[in-house]
Amino acid sequence: MTYQGNPKHKEPWQPGRRGSLCPRDVDLTLAQQLLDGSIHVGAARFAAWQGQAFCAREHQPDTWHGYPVQWHEVPPPVRNQWVRCGLVSISDIRDKW
Repeated sequence: MTYQGNPKHKEPWQPGRRGSLCPRDVDLTLAQQLLDGSIHVGAARFAAWQGQAFCAREHQPDTWHGYPVQWHEVPPPVRNQWVRCGLVSISDIRDKW
C-alpha cells in the first residue's frame, strides 16, 4: 500500500469540489504510517491520530489517499476497538462527532 496525497485535502481554495482539510502537521511520512496501521472496512481504511479519525480510499491499484472524517463516519466496531485499546478516548469521539 502506498499513500499519495490529494491537494484538495491539504491546500485550501482548490477549484471544484472541496474535501476536508488535513491538519498541517500530517506530512507524507505520517500519512503513510497511518495507512500502514489502518483498519480495512469495505472499500475504505480507517486510522486515528491525536483524537482525529481519518479515512483512506484507493484511487489507483494499491495507491490510497486519506482525509479527516468525523467520528460518526467510522464504523462502530472500529471506534469501540480503538477505545478499548486506548488509541482514542470517548471524549475524543464526542468532541469530533
